[in-house]
Amino acid sequence: MLGMPRFVLLDRDGVINQRIVGSYVTCWEKFIFLPGALEGLRLLTEKNYHVTVVSNQAGVGKGLMTADDLQEITRKFVKEVDAQGGRIRSVYYCTHRAEDDCPCRKPKPGLLLKAQAEHHFTFEDTFLIGDSESDLLAAQAVGCPAIMVSNAPPASFDKLPHAPQVTVPGLLAAAAYLVNKKGCYNPSERGGSWV
Repeated sequence: MLGMPRFVLLDRDGVINQRIVGSYVTCWEKFIFLPGALEGLRLLTEKNYHVTVVSNQAGVGKGLMTADDLQEITRKFVKEVDAQGGRIRSVYYCTHRAEDDCPCRKPKPGLLLKAQAEHHFTFEDTFLIGDSESDLLAAQAVGCPAIMVSNAPPASFDKLPHAPQVTVPGLLAAAAYLVNKKGCYNPSERGGSWV
């Protein structure tokens, strides 16, 4: 018996799949899982985490893909995660452009608030795993601890007023931190260290 489920919020591009710099994942053929992402999702699922995706997808608002295209990509990546032993419980997208000033578009916290309203978790006990400063700001706005996925030196995020709790090289390391408190950078250690 694993007890009560815990929730974890994940950004999509740059955390689960490769981010296309300067562009968008507009079709399934462009959706490429990052190394260790499927294993990380499986580990979270095995440890009774309810994985919820919260992601900006302005490619729809910019007319580069349709809402149906986004839905098809989502259906296929969720199915592949399931086939590999993981489970995505829910997916929330903001499809607006930055200039639309949508309250759901990160760094605003609307997507996180919507997920919480529907699933009734507490932010203090729920991590957000992201790869950008907008993820950190959205997490900070609701009091949600954050994990940064980045290949940049971990110390580069430590001095931000909204610094992540830890910085890791990928989703598998983030999952390992959550379930084992291993395999990630710990900024609370003197000088920072990988633990």
